[in-house]
Amino acid sequence: MANEKIQRPNLIVCEGLDAKNYLIYFLEYFIKIDPRYELFQVMNAGGIGELPKFIKALPDFPDFHTAKTLTIVRDSETNSINAEKSIQSMLRNCNFSIPTSPCTVAKPFNKNHQVSICYALFPSLNTTAENGTLEDLCLRTLAQTNSKELLDIADGALNNVANQFGTLRHPHKNRLYTYLSLTNDFVGHKLGESAKAGAYNFAAPEIEPLKILLNSMLNTR
Repeated sequence: MANEKIQRPNLIVCEGLDAKNYLIYFLEYFIKIDPRYELFQVMNAGGIGELPKFIKALPDFPDFHTAKTLTIVRDSETNSINAEKSIQSMLRNCNFSIPTSPCTVAKPFNKNHQVSICYALFPSLNTTAENGTLEDLCLRTLAQTNSKELLDIADGALNNVANQFGTLRHPHKNRLYTYLSLTNDFVGHKLGESAKAGAYNFAAPEIEPLKILLNSMLNTR
């Protein structure tokens, strides 16, 4: 948090460096289509437990008065309903406007917080949230021509591990990184690094809801 400074009018706050880098490369892809996406700044709040502290501290950041919109993006994890309630409760406690559902925009009601608010949940990124994570979204948007075959191999290996040693506690991470390890181009890459290297298709239909949401934030008055 200490290293984050507000430099652009449209803020995107996410959890963790992987999510931050993923969203940065997402924006870089769409800046080529629409230069207005340069008006977004991605900020890393840290882990799930640190997100409420970061949002509460935002109004005290230098130049927060220059911010026009705030988009919160996080994983649904194992319970999308609880994830939504957590975000709404956090915004209520910080006296921000509260969107009624994912990917809807809440206009400012408080003269001290003149920013429009929205939130989106990985992996669905649309108005109907579902359980899961950014890694699940990445697996749905793999860009390689042989991705299905490699993912089948990864799933087979992980099933063998689970059968012999028990259920894996982070299956979404196990699945993505096993897949990446089977490639020449992305082996050893972290999620953000693999996004930069072209592992995921930012033109995939699963990404479109986030593009539409951010476009609506750019057009918010």
